[in-house]
Amino acid sequence: MSQTLTLHPVTSFTFTTKDAQPEEDPSVAARLQRLQNNYEDLGMRRTVEAVLVVHEHGHPHVLMLQIANAFFKLPGDYLKPGEDEVEGMKARLDERLGPVESDPNSFGPNGEGRNKDDGEWEIQDCLAQWWRPNFETFMVSSVAA
Repeated sequence: MSQTLTLHPVTSFTFTTKDAQPEEDPSVAARLQRLQNNYEDLGMRRTVEAVLVVHEHGHPHVLMLQIANAFFKLPGDYLKPGEDEVEGMKARLDERLGPVESDPNSFGPNGEGRNKDDGEWEIQDCLAQWWRPNFETFMVSSVAA
């Protein structure tokens, strides 16, 4: 992992508000119970999350999604069984961050990004893998090889 990445200024991006995405679970305990039920039905679930790095005034910043009023998370979601991680990550980024055809404000200035080929996500390295043992709140990290 010795490649150099180009950080783009945050001003290169257009930010809008998307429709609220409801929380699946009313509490942490309910989420952990849902994870256990899903494991019994579907087996191990895999999740991908992106670390989007930009710069502002020469300082790096990680972009995160705001959920409700006080919770922030990296963009991503569960993968479908057998789905490739890179292609799944691109699909989740399109779902969460891609422009919405019905909202002209979600495209860049002068309509940039309307063409599907204009904005292909570039997925770089895997930073880490996390495991959630025993359906508990903590996760264990293992550095990617």
